[in-house]
Amino acid sequence: MLSFVLPCGYKLSKIHLSVKKTYAYFALLLLAFVQISCGDKKETIKSDKVTTTDSTSQVNKLENYSLPFNAILKTGAGMIRGLSIGDEMNVILESAPLSESQPTNGKSYTEYFDDTDLNFADIIYMSDSQNKINAISVDIFIEKQVAVDSLMGEFKGYFDKKYGQGKGISKMTVWKLAGGINELMLQNVSTAKDPGLKIIFAKRGDEFLQ
Repeated sequence: MLSFVLPCGYKLSKIHLSVKKTYAYFALLLLAFVQISCGDKKETIKSDKVTTTDSTSQVNKLENYSLPFNAILKTGAGMIRGLSIGDEMNVILESAPLSESQPTNGKSYTEYFDDTDLNFADIIYMSDSQNKINAISVDIFIEKQVAVDSLMGEFKGYFDKKYGQGKGISKMTVWKLAGGINELMLQNVSTAKDPGLKIIFAKRGDEFLQ
């Protein structure tokens, strides 16, 4: 390559090399900027997904609730214990033992909260003519009234988050579930000698809700 001396004393070849270095420098800056922008965009998308997942699964997390609450509900999926009205009866996979007495149409299981026979819940799945679940009833018996009141508060708060604000009637709260076909009832059925509460999922107008 020929070299020409410029008035300022630089050779043309040196200027050409300097221009190349300048272009290369700006190219590296541009590449770094693009990588940073893409990284920020990915982080934003990831953050949005995490936020959405957290908000939608918040109700499904039961670790902040009491032992009896978890023993009764088992999971946030379905209406209760992973099951819902309309499910086939043959999909019921209960870890709890069968209750001593069984309903004419359905199955009943007893979930014990401790080693005594004073704190437990009877979970009853009622079946229809198509062998599908048409109602779920949970009778909860706890030795101390203060524990019943605490558990009542836990369930009311949980169901309010999941189904919206329930309607309070005396010692009972009722929720209309999505679609308006099914209802949920939470009731304090405590007596002076036998503290307890009841949870019922049933079709609107069902005799279980009366």
